[in-house]
Amino acid sequence: MIDHLVYVTHDLAATTALLEVALHVTFSDVGRHLNRGTMNRLLRIGPNTYLELLAADPSADPNLQPRWMGTDGLPVTTSGRLTRWAWAVTDGAILTGEDGQPITNQPFEAGSRTRADGSTLHWKLTDPGATPLISPQPFLIDWLGGSTPAHNLPDQGVVLQRLAVSGPNVSNLATLGGSAGLSFHNSSTANLTATLIGPQGQRVILT
Repeated sequence: MIDHLVYVTHDLAATTALLEVALHVTFSDVGRHLNRGTMNRLLRIGPNTYLELLAADPSADPNLQPRWMGTDGLPVTTSGRLTRWAWAVTDGAILTGEDGQPITNQPFEAGSRTRADGSTLHWKLTDPGATPLISPQPFLIDWLGGSTPAHNLPDQGVVLQRLAVSGPNVSNLATLGGSAGLSFHNSSTANLTATLIGPQGQRVILT
């Protein structure tokens, strides 16, 4: 299932405020990836799915570059882009595409994030990469049997209605199409487009 979407922005506070007004919700407090040089705020968008707003952390070690998820590749003229999406697995399972081959050859590696309350969240994931800016291939994430951020975030009535994935040969990912609203379109250009529905029926499109 879709675990989360990653929206990279230059200004975490401004993007958070914009979406909070548009959707009539409140994002989580700021969390930090201390070994990645990024910070985030989260919003539940389904029973098992959340939206992650991600930005460079100005308080982090400047040597932690390039930052993951396309953070450093966001053009200065672009306020934000949907750059990555994650697919949840258990026990480090590797998924296969329509061609019978693994959808990623990346090994799993350990990850962690310091929560706003000072506690640490642990997981393992396949490397989402620092480049390109937008990756139509999902990275895989395993929460090691623990609760996921989506389970711990309040349900504010926001739902991911649709995720459209475009890029070279993404039709090979159709084996993942069991998730409602997930579609794939072969294209020479990579793009991710998410449609969110708010608690009062508001429609917000992130791309």
